[in-house]
Amino acid sequence: MSIGGADVAKGIVAVWDASTLDATFQALWNAGTSTSRFTVLNDQEAPGGQPFPYVIFEQTAGDTTDRMTGDGATLREIRDVPIEFRVHAREVSGDARSAKKIAADLAEAIQAVFGGHPSTVPTGMTLDNGNHLITEYQTDWGIREGDAEYQWSISYLIRIDVPLAV
Repeated sequence: MSIGGADVAKGIVAVWDASTLDATFQALWNAGTSTSRFTVLNDQEAPGGQPFPYVIFEQTAGDTTDRMTGDGATLREIRDVPIEFRVHAREVSGDARSAKKIAADLAEAIQAVFGGHPSTVPTGMTLDNGNHLITEYQTDWGIREGDAEYQWSISYLIRIDVPLAV
């Protein structure tokens, strides 16, 4: 069982794994790239030699916004946990899209799963300890990283309701 921030991270990975995001990214990897050695979703940093495109996921410290009584020997807290997905892309041989367009298209695929997409309902998240209330899209933006590389970031606020023993 996971609790707190670890529970949120586990829930995000579960939502990611239940989606088709890995396949969407891996379709742009060079032929023969090892999917057992490299993963699309990386926690805070990617390993050396990571194939493009890939995602860095970062979760920062959350805030407790509300406290309330629970049942008997528990209290409950509402917490807002900021997360960010950073899509790193580069131009792909045989693909007419620019690195910026590839990064933006992959960011759109993430938004279709986690929220912020104009026409797709996001996937819900399950926590081991507490309840996922909402994943609220905050913003997204792009930044050029090099001559043929681009990064697109998507920020969310995940609101959770967690029990605390007293």
